[in-house]
Order: sequence, then structure tokens, then C-alpha cells
Amino acid sequence: MNVAILSDIHGNRYALEAVLGKLSGQASRIVCLGDVVGYGGDPSWCVDVAAASGWFVLAGNHDRAVTVPGMGDWFNPDAMASIRWTQSQMTTSQFEWLRDLPESQTISQALMVHASPRDPIFEYISNSRVAEANLSVIGNRLCFHGHTHIPGAFSLLNGSVRHSFGLGSIRLEGPMLINPGSVGQPRDGDPDACYGIWDPDTGEFEFKRVAYDREAAKQAILAAGLPARFASRLDIGR
Repeated sequence: MNVAILSDIHGNRYALEAVLGKLSGQASRIVCLGDVVGYGGDPSWCVDVAAASGWFVLAGNHDRAVTVPGMGDWFNPDAMASIRWTQSQMTTSQFEWLRDLPESQTISQALMVHASPRDPIFEYISNSRVAEANLSVIGNRLCFHGHTHIPGAFSLLNGSVRHSFGLGSIRLEGPMLINPGSVGQPRDGDPDACYGIWDPDTGEFEFKRVAYDREAAKQAILAAGLPARFASRLDIGR
């Protein structure tokens, strides 16, 4: 039973549509590691799709910032502007759905979080030092996480941290931290939407990319009056 692992949709309807269009026949289950909203111009559409889909969805830091007072106080002004606008777009039921998202879950013995095992909402696993600290707390398990928008994996080899970039297929053996990248705001220099397919039976994980209508996504951001850099960065994947 293959599992599609998505993360960091960030209100990008067009990227999510492209990913979902590729998933038919690839996976029988979908897990979203959080940040359904933020940055993008179609948060309501993305929330409605995720809520109605039967996916397992976790809370990300942007999801929490929309629903928990003060949670976004550390955001930069542009990100906070996006949070405030997103709040204005949410219906009561959408707000409650975001508010009630869990922070972690175990699926097929793998830990699922948005940010890190130590801090499911906020900590960025962006270097080997932080990765090593988090690998040390998961025993021999796998952990899938998002948050950095950069696909790849951290593992231990002979006591040293090894970082592999998010290309092709990899063999998963714990302890390992696996990031499927971002559907709606990639930041690894490749602007195509990124996600992954996990086969718990074989232990294989494949990073996937799909092109989408970036111009439409950019226009949705600009039409909403959101900061223009959220649109321009879609073209460079940074």
C-alpha cells in the first residue's frame, strides 16, 4: 500500500491540482505534513480539498499561526501579512478544521511531524547538527517531516550524519529523517511541485516532481494583495 507524502502546500491551488493529477494509481493513501495555508492565494480551496479528501493532515506552523493567537508573532512582516489575510478568508468550519489538526502521528511505525521530532511545529532540520540531535531521539524509526521546503534525507552511517538530496528513489532504513519537499513553495532551486511516494512494504521512497501553472499561482497571490515576492519566488524555487 503506497503512501503519498505531501507537505507545505501553502495555499497553492495550482500546484496541488497538478500533484493530485499525478497521484492516481501511485498511492492508496495520502498524508500531508502540514502548512496547508500561508503564502499562496487560494487557502480556502486547499483547505476544502484537504478536509474533504480523507487524507491524514498534520498541523504546520502557518496553520497554527492562523488559528492560535500570538503563534505567528515571530513571523516576518510579509509572512504575517499572509497570515492575517488567510484568517480573513477562512469560514468558521475551515478555521475549526485547521485549529484541530494534530501535531504528530505514527503511521506504519514511522513518525509523522511538520517540523522535527523534538519540536513538531517550529524547528527547522536544516543542517547535520540539528539532524543528529533529532535522529538521536527517534530510536531506530523513520520520521517524515517538512517545514524547510527542501527534499532530502538525513541518516546515520557509522555514527556520522549523512545527507542525501531529494532525487530519485532511496532505501529507507532507520533512523532516518525524510523530507518530501514542498508542493506549493519549493526552495531547492527547482520550481516544480515536490512530493514523495513511500512503500512501507519494500522500504522504498521516491521523490517526485511535477510542473504546474505557476503563472496562475502567481496571479492568485498578486490578486489577493499579498507580498509580490511570494509570487516571484515561485519561478526560481527559492
